[in-house]
Amino acid sequence: MATAELKTPFAYSRAMGAEATTARTSARRMSPAREQKYRAEKQRIVRAAYELIQRDGSKETSVHDVLRASGLSTRAFYRHFRSKDELVLEMYKVDCDRVNATVAAAVASAPDPLAALEAWVDENLAVVYDVRRLRHAVVLSSAEVSSAEGYTEAKNAGLADQRASLVALLEDGRALGVFPHADPDTDAVAIQAVVGAHVRARLDRDPAALTRAGARGHTVELFRRALGASG
Repeated sequence: MATAELKTPFAYSRAMGAEATTARTSARRMSPAREQKYRAEKQRIVRAAYELIQRDGSKETSVHDVLRASGLSTRAFYRHFRSKDELVLEMYKVDCDRVNATVAAAVASAPDPLAALEAWVDENLAVVYDVRRLRHAVVLSSAEVSSAEGYTEAKNAGLADQRASLVALLEDGRALGVFPHADPDTDAVAIQAVVGAHVRARLDRDPAALTRAGARGHTVELFRRALGASG
């Protein structure tokens, strides 16, 4: 989501790359104790990366910085990630998948299409209006993450997944006559863009940014009318 370009490639040895490949292909043969150890190890690396990127702002975080903060060795890092870019992309994808699953569950439990639309909007706004989740969003929208190789592809895939439950609820609403004017695929992009603008305003600390309730109410009312919903 950030616009600045800031990229420093991170070299790594063939030996480390080979070890990472071997670790991945042999994962199924690991003992439960070793699997638990490696899982904890990976979590420490991810936590350290989040903390460093959030704390240091514009300063580029290196693999060495992450390892020093996590107290782990170079070998431990390359057991899980081939590069710093791969680390931050996985952080982005994991968080994106978690948010999209939460949104889809909220939509699925809504009693009707209009309530589903409100749930979709509200759960996506929650990413920046919940204090704990905002910390992650700040990191994942930073120049350091957005400059990673493969970020654009990962972002576009995440946005497509985000739209999936929205398109489905718009299709249901049209079929039921709740959203008679709906053009699900096109309208989903428009709704996503408006929610994204509210999210961006919050991330940028724009003084004109609305409250969560205000952003939700504005978006739902705007598209309720556009979709032809009565009431």
